[in-house]
Amino acid sequence: MPLERELKFRLAPQAAARAVRELALVRGVALASIYFDTLSHELSRERAALRLRRVGPAWLQTFKCERAPGVRGEWELGVPRAALDLSLFPAEEIRRASGIELAALQRRLAPLFETRFTRRATDIRLKDAVVEVALDRGCLIAGRRREAILELEIELKSGAPRRLLRYAESLVEPLALRLSLAGKAERGYRLALREPPLPRKWRRPDLGDAKPHEALARLAAAAFEQIAANAEGMLAADEAEYLHQLRVGLRRLRSLFAAFHALDPQARVVRRRLRPFGAALGEARDWDVFGASLRSRPAAAKKARAKARALVGSPAFHQALVRILRWIEEAPWRASAEPLGRFAARALDRLQRKAMKPIDWSDAGERHRRRVRLKRLRYAADAFADCFPRTRTSRYLAALERLQDGFGELNDIAVARRLGGAPRLDAREERLIARVRRDWAAFEARVPFWQGARRKPGA
Repeated sequence: MPLERELKFRLAPQAAARAVRELALVRGVALASIYFDTLSHELSRERAALRLRRVGPAWLQTFKCERAPGVRGEWELGVPRAALDLSLFPAEEIRRASGIELAALQRRLAPLFETRFTRRATDIRLKDAVVEVALDRGCLIAGRRREAILELEIELKSGAPRRLLRYAESLVEPLALRLSLAGKAERGYRLALREPPLPRKWRRPDLGDAKPHEALARLAAAAFEQIAANAEGMLAADEAEYLHQLRVGLRRLRSLFAAFHALDPQARVVRRRLRPFGAALGEARDWDVFGASLRSRPAAAKKARAKARALVGSPAFHQALVRILRWIEEAPWRASAEPLGRFAARALDRLQRKAMKPIDWSDAGERHRRRVRLKRLRYAADAFADCFPRTRTSRYLAALERLQDGFGELNDIAVARRLGGAPRLDAREERLIARVRRDWAAFEARVPFWQGARRKPGA
C-alpha cells in the first residue's frame, strides 16, 4: 500500500513569511481541488477522502484513508479530464486497506466542498532522508461559506519516518508551529456540514491479533490523537470539555507506561517533556469543576484558564507532541510474542494489587492517590477489554467506573476546600465516604474479568 507520511502545522502570517525566506520556498503553484462523498457521507465515516485536483492543465484524482496519526494510505493518479474515473484505482487494494468498495459508490458521489490555495514548497535533503516542506495559503469553500487555509506541511519523500519527525520537531520553536491533526478534508467537511469541531473522546483501537508491543503502539497512537485534537480545540474555543478530554488523553498515555511496564517502554523522555504542563492544566480543570457551582467566573479561574491555553499553544507543548510521535514511531520498547490476553492478565493483576491496598479514608491526599491508581487500572482494563468476553468485562468496568466516580466526588470536595469555597461540606463528605467504602468492599469481592475467564481465540 502506498503510504503518505506528513505532519501539518498551523502558523501565524508573520511566521509564514519567515518560513518562505528561511526555508527558501519556491514560487507558488495554484492548486484547486473538489472533494466528493455520498449523501450519507460514507467516506467521511470511514475517515477517508476522495478528491479531484487541478494542477495547471493537468487533473489528478486521489483517494486517502487514515492509518495512524500523520500516516495515510494514498492512491493518486492522473485522469484525462475534469471527472472522476474510479475504475482506474486499484479497487481490491483500497478495499483491503479501508474497507471501502469504491465501485459501489460511483453513482452516488457528489461534490461537497472545494479547496483553492497556493503552494510554495521545496525539498530538504537530510543525511539519510528527503522531506518536502510546503506552505499552503488559500481557502476552503462550501457554497457561500469560506474558511482560511494557512498551514505548513512536512512530508517524507524518502528515508526513515523518524527523520521526518526529528526535522519537524526542529522547526516548531523557530516558526512557532502548532501541530494540527485536522487536514483540509476534515475541515472541509465541517464547513460544508456546518458542524463545529467537537471534543475528541477516547476511541479504542482495534487490537485484533496484535502482540503486546504492537498493541502498545496502537493504544499510544489513539491516546496521542485524543491529546492533539483536544489541544487544537482548546486553542480555538473556550469550552471546558476540550481541556478535560486533553487531560484524559494524557492520563491514558501515562497509564500505558504502567500497563506495559513489562516491555520496558523507556518513556522517561516523554514523561519529562509532559511534566511541566501537568500543574497548570490541573489547576485550570479544578477551576472549571469548582466554578460550575458559582454564579460568576472568578478572576483566578480566568487567569488559570489563560495560563493553560498559553501553555497548550506554546512551542514547548507542540514539540512535546512531536516527541510523542517520535517515541511511538521509534518503538523503544521490547517486542513480545506472548498472546496479548495472557500479557494483559498479568498487567491487570499488578495494577489491581496496587490500586486495592488498604486505605486511610480520613486522608484526602491518600484518597486522591488511590483515585489516580484506580484510573490507571480502569484505562488499562478498558484498553485490554476486547481480549476477554464482553459481559464480564462490561460489568467490571461499570463497577470500577462507579468506584472511581465516588473518589472523584470526594476529590472535588477537597479541591473546593483548597480554592476557598467549601462551606457546609462535612456532612456531604461523610455520606460520600460511607457510600464509596461500600462500593470499595463490593469491588474487592468481585472476581476480575481476566481471572479464570476464557480468553478470545488468539488472545
